[in-house]
Formats: sequence, C-alpha cells, structure tokens
Amino acid sequence: MSKITYIGGDLIEEIGGSYKIFAKEGYEITSGKEIIFNAKEGISYGEPSTPPEMEDNSNVLYETDGHYSTVYLVCLMLGMSDYNAEELAIAAEAPDTTIHNESDFELNDTWFDPTKQEDIHTLTGGFHGVEEFTTALKFLWLKDRGNKKETTKRLGELLHRFGDTYAHTKFDNLKPENLSSYDLHKSAKNEMLAIESWTGQGTKKLSEDIEPWITFINFYTKKYGYIFLTNEEIQKKVFKNNKTLEDVLHDIYLLNSSDKFVMYGEKKEELLGMGTGRTGDHFVTDRGYPDLIYMRPEWYLCYVKNLAWLLSIRYKLNEKKLNISVFEKMMNFISKNKCSMKGIIDFEIAKIRKKKVFYIPVFYSSPNRTMASVDAVFNTNYMGSAEDAKNYTLEYMKESGINGIVEEIKGNVKISFMSDDFFYRTKAFKIKY
Repeated sequence: MSKITYIGGDLIEEIGGSYKIFAKEGYEITSGKEIIFNAKEGISYGEPSTPPEMEDNSNVLYETDGHYSTVYLVCLMLGMSDYNAEELAIAAEAPDTTIHNESDFELNDTWFDPTKQEDIHTLTGGFHGVEEFTTALKFLWLKDRGNKKETTKRLGELLHRFGDTYAHTKFDNLKPENLSSYDLHKSAKNEMLAIESWTGQGTKKLSEDIEPWITFINFYTKKYGYIFLTNEEIQKKVFKNNKTLEDVLHDIYLLNSSDKFVMYGEKKEELLGMGTGRTGDHFVTDRGYPDLIYMRPEWYLCYVKNLAWLLSIRYKLNEKKLNISVFEKMMNFISKNKCSMKGIIDFEIAKIRKKKVFYIPVFYSSPNRTMASVDAVFNTNYMGSAEDAKNYTLEYMKESGINGIVEEIKGNVKISFMSDDFFYRTKAFKIKY
C-alpha cells in the first residue's frame, strides 16, 4: 500500500516502510544503507561513516556566529541602521545559510561548488595575508551595481570571504614540534594543543597595510574601473615583469609570520577532478574545528577589529564606536565552556536593538539542496546544536544577572534518518528577557 503526500512542493512516497523523495531538481534520496542522488553528475554516495567522537562535537558546523551575527553586531555598534545592518548580515551569511527570517535558517551548499569554494569560501591553498588583503580591496572598491539588492549580495559574499580568510586558515601553521598534524578529524585529543599553539595570534592591523595603497588603487580603479582588481591581464600591464597584483603582494606584503599562514584547499593549478578537494582539505584534516571561534579567540578578535575598519571606511561609519569589550566578554565565556557563540551574540544584538526577544533557530535543509541535505540528514545534529546554544545562552545571560524565558516555536519540515519520525517539524527557541 503506497502513501503519497506533498511537502514543500516535493513528492514524498512511502512504499513498505521505504521512503523516496523525488525532488524538483531530479535527484532522489532513499532511506536505508544508501543515499543516491540522480543528479546530472550521477554521483552515488554510500552510507556516510561517522567520524570518531562526532557525537561529542555536534556543533562543528555552527558558523553563523562568525558571519551573520558578527557582521550584524559590528554594523550596529558602528552606527549603521538596523535595517541595513540586518540586510548586510543576511548577505554575508547567504553562502552558508539562507536566512528567511530570525527563526528560519535554511542550509546552503555552496561549499561543495568548486568555483565558490575559491571565490566565496577562500579554500584556495594560498596565503592568509594575500587573501585577506585582496578581499578587503575588492570590498572597499566595489562599485554600486545600480541595483541595491545585487550590490548588497556581492558585498555580502566578499564579507563572507573576508571572514573565511580567518576561519579557513590552517591549524597546523602553528603546532608543537613533535606533531606533524593535528588531524582533528580522527579525534579531539589534540584540541588543547591546537588552542594553545594559537594563543597570542591575532594582533595585525589591516589598515596599516591598505592605507598606503589607497592613492595607488584609486588611480587605477578610476582609469580601468573595478575590473582592475580582478583582471590579471590589466594588472600585468600596470606592474613590471608581467606580474599580477597577487604576485606583487607576494613580493612586498608577506612580511609578517601571520601573512604567510596557509589556507585550507589546494592551489588552482594543483587541483584535479571536480575540485571538491578544496572542501576536503578542510574537513579531512581538521573537520569543522577551524570554524569554531573558541579554538582561536584572539584570531577572531583580530577579525572583528579589521572588519570594523573595513565597514567604517566603506560606509563612512565611526570605527571608534566598536565596543571590543563586549566581544572579549563573549570570548572569555565561550573559551571557558568550549561552545558556539550562537545565541550569546544574538542576545548582545538584541540589547543594542532594544529588543526583549531573540531566536535560536534549528537549521534545516531543503531536498533541492543536495549536499546540504547530506549534511543535515547524516552528519550534523542541528537540533542538538540549537539545544546546546540555548543552554549556553541562558547561562551567559544568568552570569549577567538576567534570566531568560524560553518558548519553543514550530519551524520547517525536516527529513531525517536519525529520528524516530521520518518527517517532523523543527523547532526554534524564542528567548525573552
């Protein structure tokens, strides 16, 4: 006896306890030992193996605290309007998560796209200093596209890339002498070694490097347009010895040790096949740990300060209004508890917005986002991550003398092979204070 129903426009069919999802994009997900996508590439995936200790690290992919919430809070601190700050923060998070509203966060899967791995996620195998510098230049000099929505989208992508120049800097740039690699994908036993080795890193001011270039960049962007920053042929005409801007930066900019930190991923000329190796280099060696802020708190604070400078220049805001002590307070808490900043930073945003309520959503995937569904169904317990974020947020608030009141609200339909029910509505946590 077959049972047919529709959820979100996708046909769901139950046949003798076996479920098939026939999605709009032409692939299908089947339950059991195998998950198959009949996409154009014809890729077939066997049952994903669970990395050791995965159960103890269910929040390894909670990254909105570093992109969406950090951009939002910094923008508000500097004096940007609530509306514009939210729009820019949503655009900065879009490569990872489509934010429909404060309680509705839908996972994206651009991290699986070989081109976007390089253009948006900085998985290039290059140097932190060059990637940070060139991304900052593009953000500062991007011209209005004539369409505010399109301009904000591109600026958001550049802010995402800028954040990833920090999040996707390899852990093993700094390591104990007796350790060849942290290999955190195998176990978390080297977590403290990684944290200790990065202590004290993150004091570089981006403005000191970019400000001397402003006259030079202004001259050539006026002459050639914004394309000067992206077109290597034009750059070769400008610089001697047929060099690109990146070549020149290698020669004169990689002076400090932090500039030379290597990024996850492979260089373009070394990349073979579909290009998924860029993401693989990130997750095969250290899993989601590089994206966890508590692993490198000082490195994150450096990102916050440089982000504030970038935003102040682009939008003519007052950089001095950045209250770094708020971020330091959050860093102390998450470093002590080894937790995500999700919820905690959203509480700080709510205070600035003079709102007495904020939300911690349960991330979910739609079937038409193939690899996001693989992650949500098999790899990451987003329900557990939201529960953890809620509990730590309440504890953080309590330390400030504030008691939060939690209300569970219904979210979107989720499909999971790990739950008792194949379909269920996710929850979001509404916190009042």
